Amino acid sequence: MRCHAVFASVVAFAASAVVAQTDSFHLMQIEQAVGGVGGDTAKQAVQLRMRALGQIFLSEGRLRAWDAAGLNPVLLTDFEHDVANGSPGDRVLIVSPGYTSPPVAADYVMLTPIPASYLAAGRLTFEDDLGTVLWSLAWGGANYTGPTTGSLTNCPTGQFGPPFPLPLPTAATSGLLFTGAATAPAGGNATDYAVTAGAAVLTNNARQAGAVSVPCYPDCNNDGALNLSDFGCFTTKFALGDGYADCNGDGVRNLSDFGCFTTKFALGCP
Repeated sequence: MRCHAVFASVVAFAASAVVAQTDSFHLMQIEQAVGGVGGDTAKQAVQLRMRALGQIFLSEGRLRAWDAAGLNPVLLTDFEHDVANGSPGDRVLIVSPGYTSPPVAADYVMLTPIPASYLAAGRLTFEDDLGTVLWSLAWGGANYTGPTTGSLTNCPTGQFGPPFPLPLPTAATSGLLFTGAATAPAGGNATDYAVTAGAAVLTNNARQAGAVSVPCYPDCNNDGALNLSDFGCFTTKFALGDGYADCNGDGVRNLSDFGCFTTKFALGCP
């Protein structure tokens, strides 16, 4: 009888562990990734989507980016708080520090954006704090040579590859979107994801949604008006070495960028 009692206790403990894992934050997709907006790679977004009820305890998880060889991980977000809404299909929105005017308010701001050198070929991993890969998204096709494996929690085979064949979108307003249902497990990144036909639609945990748009470049301070304050804003960003100040996109900040900014200012906004 004693052995039976011990066995029953072990089974009950194992069952409670499974419940704790699935009713926590583990059942989550990397639903969408935006590598840049209008060519500005300082403006990035990652959107998670819950596969099941109750996946709100994100403070136990993190988001990391990896280079084309699956090395040199960068901690994008170590989720510092939980979220409120936890129905299947609810989202979680994370944006980069440079994305100061996303279409809706973000739930988290990245500690650092995905490095620009990772955007042609790289990987995102949604993990627990111990490093268990719960969801993996790799891109760049054959140019990504790193691992594509993860746990079985969201992928029946543990193999999230092969990678999506193209770079992470940066040039316009599109995103790389998981095309399966909210409850769907992962298959392979190459077939699970597609570049959005139009502007990516970002949704936060408060269920507010908005389409990505390219901001008016000369409205440097994003106040909706073109005036002398924008010249002061541009000068400050230039002095700080901000990527925004490379107006002509030649990779160098110099006097030509002031001429470029003046021209764009004169042309106005749509």
